[in-house]
Amino acid sequence: MNITRIGGGIAGLSTALALNKLGFQCELYERAKQLNEVGAGIWMQPNALKVLDWLGLGIIVRQNGMLLDQVGITNSQLVPFKKTTQEVMQDEKGNKIVAIHRAILQKILFEALSKDTVKLGYEFNSLDYNENQVKISVGDKEIVTDLLIGADGINSKVRGCIFSNTPKRFSGQTCWRGISDIILPKEFQNAGIESWGKKIRFGFSQITENRVYWFAVINAKQNETDNTETIKSELQQFFKSFHPLVLKIIDQTKAEKIIRSDISDLKRLDKWHKHKVVLVGDAAHATTPNMGQGAGQGIEDAYYLANILAKKNHIDQTLDLFESTRREKVDYVVNNSWRFGQMAHSSFGQLIMKTIMKLTPDKVMKQQMNKLYSIQESF
Repeated sequence: MNITRIGGGIAGLSTALALNKLGFQCELYERAKQLNEVGAGIWMQPNALKVLDWLGLGIIVRQNGMLLDQVGITNSQLVPFKKTTQEVMQDEKGNKIVAIHRAILQKILFEALSKDTVKLGYEFNSLDYNENQVKISVGDKEIVTDLLIGADGINSKVRGCIFSNTPKRFSGQTCWRGISDIILPKEFQNAGIESWGKKIRFGFSQITENRVYWFAVINAKQNETDNTETIKSELQQFFKSFHPLVLKIIDQTKAEKIIRSDISDLKRLDKWHKHKVVLVGDAAHATTPNMGQGAGQGIEDAYYLANILAKKNHIDQTLDLFESTRREKVDYVVNNSWRFGQMAHSSFGQLIMKTIMKLTPDKVMKQQMNKLYSIQESF
């Protein structure tokens, strides 16, 4: 069986590794000519870490990131709305969230693949169906494959070739992300913090001993741009009422490295596959980042798709079962992440969420997190 993947991001690389682990030979085409250090930080939650452990990469990911003992939501002065036990955010095996630079995670995945598996510098152009196969054009090559996997992100060109009218949904919010060269005070060195002000949020965590990943979210119009010379002072003005540590984190960030992106997700697709083409990760179900599960759900897709294909060894049955198996959890993440983001930027919504957080027992929160972190182990 010939398998081809488009996209060399976290979901695409994870899918390649999962398929290789189960004995499938495949090629991955990525339009970038080299995988440079892009993006900022990412929080790998226990569900994703279980898959990375299964791939044999969990240890190296933990070694290159920071284990978070606490993850919480605070007011603008970094005082938690509710103090929870350390165990609430862990899974049943004690796995903690790992904060890591996105580029380092991508490099770990990339280097775990054989070099002849990944083809860099190949732009996906088009596809056509050729009897029971798929004919695709990438760069200057024409390829015929038995199964095409589109892992090319929220703006997927593969998705555009098989489905029409798949619009993104703009949240009304913009997010800045950056890496600050700073060492946090001891009480925050193994913590993931999201701090709320009035319709504005700031989050951060240590990702190495002397580097901090941060994100800042405000209500904004779509497609606005920044001036590198003024962006730091503008962000500090937005967050002037926050704890001094927030302003220090912004100050210790290189302005040219601050990344701005509008927060959007993907309108729910009726299906993720057509004929012998299937979408995974953000190409299928892009979510807003409010639950920290975007990349995690792409990694889960890789695990489930590979295992179901190994079990069925029949493409049509695999794609139907893959989608039916993943739908409930993915819809839960996408819908609740959207809802969380909207409520966090509403005064009334914040009041409701703070009340829920304060009144929900740790035992109930633990049950909810275990459901999110669960991974099917037999197929």
